[in-house]
Amino acid sequence: MSVFGTSTLRRGLCVFALAAICAWSAAPHGSAAATTPSLPAASDHALYATLLPAAGEVETPQLAVRWPGRPGAALSVSLGNAGRYTPLVADRVLDTGANLVALPLPAEAAGAIRLLIRDVTGAVLHRSTRDLGALRQTSAFGWPAGDTRAAAAPGLYAGGNFTQAGGAAVDRLATWNGSAWSRLGAGPDGSVTALVVYDGDLIAGGSFLTAGGVRVNGIARWDGTTWSPLTGSAGTGVMTTSLDFVDALTVFDGDLIVGGQFLRAGGVTVNHIARWDGAEWWPLTGSGGTGVDVPSVWDLTVHDGALIVGGGFSQAGGTAANRIARWTGSAWSTLGTGFNGDVLALAVFDGALVATGGFTQAGGTAAGYVAEWTGGGWAALGAGLNAEGRALTVFGAALVVGGTFTEAGGAAANYLARWDGSGWSALGGGTEDIVLALAVHNGRLIAGGFFTRAGGSAVNHVAGWNGSAWSALGGTAGVGTDAGVYALHTV
Repeated sequence: MSVFGTSTLRRGLCVFALAAICAWSAAPHGSAAATTPSLPAASDHALYATLLPAAGEVETPQLAVRWPGRPGAALSVSLGNAGRYTPLVADRVLDTGANLVALPLPAEAAGAIRLLIRDVTGAVLHRSTRDLGALRQTSAFGWPAGDTRAAAAPGLYAGGNFTQAGGAAVDRLATWNGSAWSRLGAGPDGSVTALVVYDGDLIAGGSFLTAGGVRVNGIARWDGTTWSPLTGSAGTGVMTTSLDFVDALTVFDGDLIVGGQFLRAGGVTVNHIARWDGAEWWPLTGSGGTGVDVPSVWDLTVHDGALIVGGGFSQAGGTAANRIARWTGSAWSTLGTGFNGDVLALAVFDGALVATGGFTQAGGTAAGYVAEWTGGGWAALGAGLNAEGRALTVFGAALVVGGTFTEAGGAAANYLARWDGSGWSALGGGTEDIVLALAVHNGRLIAGGFFTRAGGSAVNHVAGWNGSAWSALGGTAGVGTDAGVYALHTV
């Protein structure tokens, strides 16, 4: 996302033109052609919008939108103030043509209006922001043309410290399309430890200073063609020392959340966790302080409408929080009494929050390295594991855990195990060494880590499980990668 006047990427679909000031009749959505606003004719990829003030029988302002794009596209609108965005309209399906959307907008409201349009698959087609005061003064707004970049292509993305994938030269990051590995430009100059998609682009985080030869300081975005930094008004990225790194990424409340070991993001003091809104970096500050007290933040997820943060800290926002905390967008809180060891991975399974890591107690109750939050406390998942869990994902109807363990539920399970809600089981012969990352791609579970064999077959640090057997991800020149895989993400 970017502020009005700068271009943003929307998978090649978002070419915007400046709308003329125009007077529209206040009418309900879907009314007759006689009340259709007189917007300029739009091209197939243009969006026009204007804010209509409350008048007459219309008690709230209305946002008039012409969207000649994909049928079934849905509009969400939020109001931003002091860096915090409040939803106003959620997933309103747009007709192809003119639309009127009522906005519950108080007369004294100030800040910025953010538009987000997604297609039926959830892919972002458009996202931009305009100052509300400017909207009220001009009564019409649009976005200029100029962005012709292509987004990151669908596929599996793997990050680590490798320099070859499928026998081809890469730079610690590669993508797998189901049959071959390929390079993402010149790539980062250091290890990649976290991946996510934000605003249509692939975001990579780690311990690198440059990507594609551009200074990025630990975090960068790939638009399918080039690498670019995440720069705010006070600086770029998060690395200010050689020991800093990014280890966790997710999207919450429309913003990118970045966790790891770093004190500043974009020059702003954040204490190991930060929020990027597409234009600026922001801290996560509560009533008692900012961020967390001890590096590092190891993983992030979203559960029950809040951001969940796991790591090695004992305080979040100045409040006691033993290795896990909850951020609502404005305040920090705890989840019970937390853990006696680091939380290394988080996931949501069957509606419940699940944590794994280096702990043996959760909420004061014995829990063998994995536990779930019941809403009122922590509970063990059977007999648990015999050593650390490092990665979590959901595959089919089961939770899958990867890590350093060799037993799950008291039975042999080499570095990988499956929890079906009532018991543990192994995934074939598992792997020969530690699993650090998990994802699902094309109906297969994908595991990455330090191992070179899975199920007895040579796979070289990354492998696929189809529910009954392990196989390598290889190309014509080789299989897997030449060094460890630390992060996996599916686009």
